[in-house]
Amino acid sequence: MTHLHAGRNARRGQRIHGRPGAGRFAGRAERIAGRAVTRGRSAVLGVLAVALLGACGGGDPQAEPRKTVTATATTTVTAQPERMSSQKGTTLGKARKAAEAAGYTASAHNASKGDAEPSGSWKVCFEDIGYGTVDYGAVEEGALCPKKDGGPLTWPKTPDVTGTVYAKAVTALTKAGLDEDDISAGSAYRDVTVTADDAESDPDDYTVCFQSPKAGSDIKPGTKAELTLVEGDSCPSAKGTYKDRKNDPDYTPPAPARDSGTGSSSGGGSGSGSGGSGGSGDTGQWNGQCELMSPAGNCYRAGQFCANKHLGLQTHDAGGRIIYCKERADGQRWNYS
Repeated sequence: MTHLHAGRNARRGQRIHGRPGAGRFAGRAERIAGRAVTRGRSAVLGVLAVALLGACGGGDPQAEPRKTVTATATTTVTAQPERMSSQKGTTLGKARKAAEAAGYTASAHNASKGDAEPSGSWKVCFEDIGYGTVDYGAVEEGALCPKKDGGPLTWPKTPDVTGTVYAKAVTALTKAGLDEDDISAGSAYRDVTVTADDAESDPDDYTVCFQSPKAGSDIKPGTKAELTLVEGDSCPSAKGTYKDRKNDPDYTPPAPARDSGTGSSSGGGSGSGSGGSGGSGDTGQWNGQCELMSPAGNCYRAGQFCANKHLGLQTHDAGGRIIYCKERADGQRWNYS
């Protein structure tokens, strides 16, 4: 119902109200008029709502549709390096190769006190692995790792192998860090020859009497060890002594016993002065002269080298004992027997 209808109803109500008996109809007229006004307002609101919906819907269906803009986010993905195992204990050169193969950028520093630059032969003690990077802390070849990065440099110590058989001694030294090629062997006696080949042919039958370097010494790169051996287990009191005292050039034999009889003797006979046999070998009948003399004019002594021309011959030494020129492992020497 429009506003015009509402007005008419209102005037009609007034007329009725003015008539006799209109009081009964007055309230009814007012109610009808109120309903008309309400319907009018609702109609106006409906028209406004339709207009607004048309505006939101784009109005003219023939109009060009609006463009829709879609935003797309771009994400950059960086390849993650492969998982790499620990390289502690390996050389720095091998550790660098492993890091590069796994996609890491490797760096290195000196893990001990000092300014020396690490080389490929150094040992890796510490590693700091980040995202795509790894930093190695290394020490010189053969050195021990410090307790913490940047600590003092320490070296393995030479074990005490004296009194053990050759086989066990070599095992202990190599385990401590020495190369087997840097271990040599020699004899504890001057008049007995022992070589490394002898010891290696029967390593459990030779005993270490003395060692160099001494126990507790640092084992640094280039360290060489020498083991002084005897066959069996009986070691001398000092290195470089003679197993047979008579072979010591400084050995002084006891005075020869004198013959209490008539003592007839040839006194050296045919061997005297000619470089011959040197007599019967009985020092009790020695005439006090040496059959063979050194170029300096002295009597030969046991242990001295003897010339090729004397090989197989014998003579007396200054003490009256007979010595023999024989071929030994350490060359041709004068010997007591």
